[in-house]
Amino acid sequence: MDNVLTQQEALLRSSQISEVSYSLKLELESRSQEYGGDSVLRFVYSGGKKGRLKVDFVSKKIEVLWLNGKEETGYEKQESSLVLPSELLQSGKNELRIKYRNSFDHTGSGFHKFKDPADSAEYMHTDFEPFEAHRLFPSFDQPDLKATYDLEVTGPSEWTYIHNTLPAKEETLGEGRKRIRFAQTKRFSTYLFALIVGPYAVWEDRSGEIPLRIFCRKSLAKYMDAQNVFAITKEAFSFLQNYFGVPYPYGKYDQIFVPEFNMGAMENVGAVTFSESYIFRGPRIYSEYLNRANTIYHEMVHMWFGNLVTMKWWNDLWLNESFADYLSYYSMSHGKLFSDALEHFYVREEWAYREDQLSTTHPIAGKAENTLEAISNFDGISYSKGASVLRQLMYYVGEDKFRDAMRLYFKRHAEKNTVLEDFLNCMSEVSGIDVRGWSREWLETTGVNTLIPSAKSGKAFLLQSPSEKNGLFRTHALQAALYRESNGKLTELKRKRILIKGKETVMEEDLLPAKDDLLLLNTEDFAYAKTYLPRESLPLLKRSLSTLPDRFSRRIVWGSLWQMVRDAEFSPREFLDLVFEQGLKEPDLSVRNSHILTKAMTVISNYLPEMEKRNWSEKLNSVAKAELAKTSNSEQEQILWYRILEGTSRNRSQLDALKSLFSGKESIPGLPIDQERRWGILARLCAFGDREAFELLSEEEKKDGSDLGSKKAFLARVSFPDPKTKKEAWERFLAPREGDSTDYLRFGMRGFQWDHQKDLLIPYVEEYFRSVISIYEKRDPHFSGAFGHNLFPSFEPDTTLLRKTQDFLDAHPELPELLKKDLQQQRDDLVRTLRILEKFAK
Repeated sequence: MDNVLTQQEALLRSSQISEVSYSLKLELESRSQEYGGDSVLRFVYSGGKKGRLKVDFVSKKIEVLWLNGKEETGYEKQESSLVLPSELLQSGKNELRIKYRNSFDHTGSGFHKFKDPADSAEYMHTDFEPFEAHRLFPSFDQPDLKATYDLEVTGPSEWTYIHNTLPAKEETLGEGRKRIRFAQTKRFSTYLFALIVGPYAVWEDRSGEIPLRIFCRKSLAKYMDAQNVFAITKEAFSFLQNYFGVPYPYGKYDQIFVPEFNMGAMENVGAVTFSESYIFRGPRIYSEYLNRANTIYHEMVHMWFGNLVTMKWWNDLWLNESFADYLSYYSMSHGKLFSDALEHFYVREEWAYREDQLSTTHPIAGKAENTLEAISNFDGISYSKGASVLRQLMYYVGEDKFRDAMRLYFKRHAEKNTVLEDFLNCMSEVSGIDVRGWSREWLETTGVNTLIPSAKSGKAFLLQSPSEKNGLFRTHALQAALYRESNGKLTELKRKRILIKGKETVMEEDLLPAKDDLLLLNTEDFAYAKTYLPRESLPLLKRSLSTLPDRFSRRIVWGSLWQMVRDAEFSPREFLDLVFEQGLKEPDLSVRNSHILTKAMTVISNYLPEMEKRNWSEKLNSVAKAELAKTSNSEQEQILWYRILEGTSRNRSQLDALKSLFSGKESIPGLPIDQERRWGILARLCAFGDREAFELLSEEEKKDGSDLGSKKAFLARVSFPDPKTKKEAWERFLAPREGDSTDYLRFGMRGFQWDHQKDLLIPYVEEYFRSVISIYEKRDPHFSGAFGHNLFPSFEPDTTLLRKTQDFLDAHPELPELLKKDLQQQRDDLVRTLRILEKFAK
């Protein structure tokens, strides 16, 4: 795959080029898979008369190219670039104009086009991070060559056209067409350019002087909760502008929910795009509303961290993502809508703990030799671990100094590009603490430490163990709380800040636990560290865990137990016993969902022998069935228990119960079987070979004419345990049909593998390893990643698969980097799973 830019190429080009600007004209036609472009790229060149200049550009056809007013043919056209000999360039100002034809993309990236099957409306959107802007227009597609943009679009009059700025002029051209000329943008990086087109429904509001708009396609307008999205947006603006000490810099703020988006959202300047998964087509549980709000906050933080001040190259991605990840939760916690956000930040940190224990972990301030490696760094380290250590830094230097350092950072570097040292300088200057040592300890190393209380020789200690990879003992500032059991309930005796250094830290006397006490480390989650609970505290937890008065502390306990299960330090069976003894008594629905029931399902699916899986699954299914019969449950509680019921239905009677809900013969108090649940039931019936499933599936497709209905029908159909069905699906993944989008195929991949279909899936183990290199070499990263993850044969976690995966890695040392990382992570997960199964086998 030629579509890659190296850091060395970017460094060379930024030494040759400055003062960049773009003038773009696009011609769009309805019912066409192509569009026309006429692009002018202006820049100052100082690279001399030797060598070459690379211009990033993917196009179907270049009709004519002019350089400084003269038609030019002496350039080299490569797959994703044009190469201009330096002797054709002038020292100083240059103007490159290209008239071209191009094809729309169907991968979710580039300039993506989608046709809505519900009403045949057409929608287009751009998605350019980290290296895709050159799919739309010729550019110097790297973050440190910031530019201004003048955009003019001609197209059908019924379409709405959304850009980083508002229109400056509109003209009616006749024959149902119009021309829109947008106001010139401020300077920003190419990956933040946005153009969104289609007959969108729109809602309007204001936050002070900032005009706000929300867009979604017409067929989904009835589901859009614009009032809630506006409320979140206004609350975020109110906090962030004051907190950063810099007014919102981009004039207007649009939020557009676009079809077939690959990620959660993208922070395009003034025109944020979101996945349509955030348009809720039915009631959801609280944590899902909070997660949507967090994404809204996250993208808004990017208007400052990432857009106003941008990292110089992708090795400093954390300067964008770690700050947006942490400050979105922090900001929410200061509002009224989701004041408990930092508890949910603790849930998100599990992503960091998992990825930091893989062999593929990397420093937060890492490296990215090229844009493909940059894609692999959009992970739990750059986001969640970076966010967690920023929380720790804020706790260390103080909230006010942390805020003031960011204000200095924006003042000093607005509309510029930065590196790690720029941030460290501002933080050291304001805090009076040289944080370079902190950086070396946290940003420039890998691995997560483990903390556990211990006693020896009549004294109590806090023990720290390093990660398996680096042997590093870190300094941790955190809170600890001491709880005592009295009359069957736990009450808090003491809470204080402690500092942990080195291998052993002597416990302070007022935190020394007695026999029936619980010493809990890292309450309120200020430290990035795993915390274990001593074995002697388990009887107490089995009696009284649900009585802990502080909800956040209960989260911490369950989070610690989960880490102990994953590290093979706590039996999966004991964890499940505790779920049924105390977890079902958990009074908070969000804690019960994220830390207890979701984890119980994971334990059952991954960390138990086959027979025990069935037994525990049936036990959980029975509890869900009994809970759903209660008329006193809230709607959110019913939603949660229904998901457990569906996810644990495996035997004939359980599946028949789902089928009765689908047909309407049975019902659940307070919970309708809506379209989403109907597709979920059908997928499960198909996967377990129900004889009527295909007939029901065909009928449901006729009722649900949406694109999501089509995709979920594909998932359900691929789930059927039939050799012919599996073979046809596999061939389609390898050679998609015309019109198959990445998103459509991704749904099919999700339905391909079920753990009870092992005999049917065994032939695809060899097929996977035979095909996967070609997929990663020839297909875009989003498709490749979906193929690599969803179709890896994890239905068979045994030593044979582990050996096969390792042998494949050993036999192919030159694998594409993204594939190598994905397979190494699959291997590491197998090692962990097998370690747990072996240690706790009966």
